Amino acid sequence: MSETVTAHSKQSGTMLIEAAIVLSLLLFMIFGIMEYARFLQVQQTLTDAAREGARFGVAPTRQTATLPGASEIDSAVQNFLQSAGISGGTVTVTPVNIVTGTVTTQFRNIHVEVPYSLLTGLGGWFGVFQVTLSGEALMRNETSP
Repeated sequence: MSETVTAHSKQSGTMLIEAAIVLSLLLFMIFGIMEYARFLQVQQTLTDAAREGARFGVAPTRQTATLPGASEIDSAVQNFLQSAGISGGTVTVTPVNIVTGTVTTQFRNIHVEVPYSLLTGLGGWFGVFQVTLSGEALMRNETSP
């Protein structure tokens, strides 16, 4: 009878160790999936913010009928990022002129960068995951020929 009890307790101890290993691996996988999803979501939000900034920057304002300045575009992009829960973004507005023959077409290039911080903090413990995400959009000015 005592041999049966001893064998049973050894088996349950082994099951406990196996469960701990499997659950820790499963938890690590779940956190990895969460990090990857957040990474993609922030990347897409930056692209959307750049697109919104470019859209805002190529249309003349109703009050003055002139194109918005870099500070106004920066403000519009920062508002978009804040509504998405992202802060610390850097916005660069660059005018681009493309000449084809005798016609010069004007564009605005909007580049948005933000340092990405980990959701779970796993990679941050080791300092190995320092990355800056960026989004970019180029649109033709509506006042350009």
